[in-house]
Amino acid sequence: MGNVGALQAQLPHPHRCKDCDKWYGQEDDEHGPCSYKNARKERKYITYGHHECDEEVELAQRVERWRSRSGG
Repeated sequence: MGNVGALQAQLPHPHRCKDCDKWYGQEDDEHGPCSYKNARKERKYITYGHHECDEEVELAQRVERWRSRSGG
């Protein structure tokens, strides 16, 4: 998780749990499970939807997609 801040900074806006296709939360209560955390069998795999993503793999993929789309 050491590179998360740098990856978030490369995106046009912060990537939050609720914006991710790996998050299965409900908009009503704004909490839900994160597939990354659940796959690792983390005890606390339920996240708050407005929490900034802390999954390095997901953020790296999003940065790469953003760069390819923006030509940068």
